[in-house]
Amino acid sequence: MEEKNNLNIKPDEIMIPEGLPGGFFIYNAEGNFEILYADQNIIALYECKDIAEFREFTGNSFTGMVHPDDFKKIDNDIMAQTFNSSKKHDYVRYRIITRSGAIKYIEDFGHLLHGRNGEKYFYVYIVDIDKDEFYNRGRNSFAETQIFSNNRNSDRLTGLMNMHSFYEDVQNKLGELSSEERKEVKFVHFDILSFKLFNEKYGFQRGDDLLCRMAYIIRDEFKDSFVARFSNDHIVVCTKKHDVIMKVENVHNSLLTAIEGIRVEIKAGIYILESDCNEVGIACDHARLACNMIKHRYDRIYEIYEKGIHEKLKMQQYVLDNIDTAIEKEYIKVFYQPVIRVSTGMICGYEALARWHDPETGMLSPAQFIGTLEEYHMIHKVDIFIINKVCEDLSRMMDAGKKIVPVSLNLSQLDFELCDIFTIIEQIAGRYGLSRDLLDIEITESALNNDSEHISEEVKKFKDAGYSIWIDDFGSGYSSLNHLLDFEFDVIKLDLEFLRTYDKHPKASELIRHIVQGALDMGVSPLQEGVETKEHLDFLASIGCERAQGYYFAKPLPLNESIELTMSKGLGWE
Repeated sequence: MEEKNNLNIKPDEIMIPEGLPGGFFIYNAEGNFEILYADQNIIALYECKDIAEFREFTGNSFTGMVHPDDFKKIDNDIMAQTFNSSKKHDYVRYRIITRSGAIKYIEDFGHLLHGRNGEKYFYVYIVDIDKDEFYNRGRNSFAETQIFSNNRNSDRLTGLMNMHSFYEDVQNKLGELSSEERKEVKFVHFDILSFKLFNEKYGFQRGDDLLCRMAYIIRDEFKDSFVARFSNDHIVVCTKKHDVIMKVENVHNSLLTAIEGIRVEIKAGIYILESDCNEVGIACDHARLACNMIKHRYDRIYEIYEKGIHEKLKMQQYVLDNIDTAIEKEYIKVFYQPVIRVSTGMICGYEALARWHDPETGMLSPAQFIGTLEEYHMIHKVDIFIINKVCEDLSRMMDAGKKIVPVSLNLSQLDFELCDIFTIIEQIAGRYGLSRDLLDIEITESALNNDSEHISEEVKKFKDAGYSIWIDDFGSGYSSLNHLLDFEFDVIKLDLEFLRTYDKHPKASELIRHIVQGALDMGVSPLQEGVETKEHLDFLASIGCERAQGYYFAKPLPLNESIELTMSKGLGWE
């Protein structure tokens, strides 16, 4: 008998044995998964009389063929085994609902194929299996065993390489490259911002959907590169592509709209392989460290690793390891900076600032430890220590019969969350016999943008008790004049950037003038920080700014040194 050429056979002429417990179908791998062909066994499996009835019953979509409770899971599995994997075949199990409402249990063997113009199709053979076999995961079918064996180096959820195989394959590849070729190698560490919160809000199934989508987008963007899922939402790429930054931005932009109605932000750390780096693990770690540096930077998508990053992280760990010792042994010091009454040139108060004089590392600036302590919710330890020392200094001066002026205390937003800061200040001030008019409460404006209702209640406690309330760094970021309406502040402290802008742009003087006048009209005393020249001081006097602070008068110093310096400049106390 002459063999027929299948390429010339029309679909309705294909001779497939009928009555088998399974069948063959083809569907579009993209879009709405449109069914392009289904044989008579598939039609009978769903208890339909013909192809037209089958298309109507399933909505002519692979989605409609699968039990609605199973589709999300197997959709992820299929994507992991095909789109996100170098292998293009899949094996999944799912249930179907027939036209009469009966439940059947299916083994699905699919293969991803590409058309001449790049179209993607799944050729699928499914088998109706026994219910007990369907649920018996301990006794896998031969096909399933083969799939698991072939994928032992792959991540089960996304189909990407796992960390072990990534390390092994990339290390081998690096060994084949010349020194010049190695200069082109980059490692990229991707991380979803607040992925744990995403899972808590939308559920683990949607979290898995997002990871599969992320894997597909990254693999598609970084073709011919090594792509692996290390853990959770961490995906790592090793590539020689020159336009790596553009590709990172493409991944970011694609994920922003990957899930309808949900904005998904990713961060990326990039490490460009250096000549002295021979370990894949170290290269991956450098990319991860770069990524971690911008987790709290909403204005940055990616960070490129440089050696300074490693030093910053070493310092961060040093701070966390030694903060308790620094407080216990009083390596934390209070530095005082005077506040000047502009109209009289007299000192009307001080601001208390934290410094860390470490016996090993020397003097640590606030930038080296304040941010770290805030990030790890330990800042209240330093703030409470500073409050204690300020009250101790004021009490000692009072006992010596010396004149004193109020001192402002900087409170972090976290002080209101991590402890009962109002009660703590009341107890400390009471212990040293200090009146409330000697302690001013200074709160940064940024703290008012988060959980403002709770902050408002806490600020009201201080206000009702008789403390003077200051708003610090006004104008440093997102500013709202509503803060002046919502909170009963006594002093508004203009950020030093106003005067820096004043030095460059003459029009800035009008902006400062209007803010100062607005504060005065509302009964709030304006204070400008960052005063560095006599011109600054004269300008502030001309617009009616009541208080000033800055290096023109004195930089922050220990109390005795600050008093000695200001006295030498003829700056007395009110």
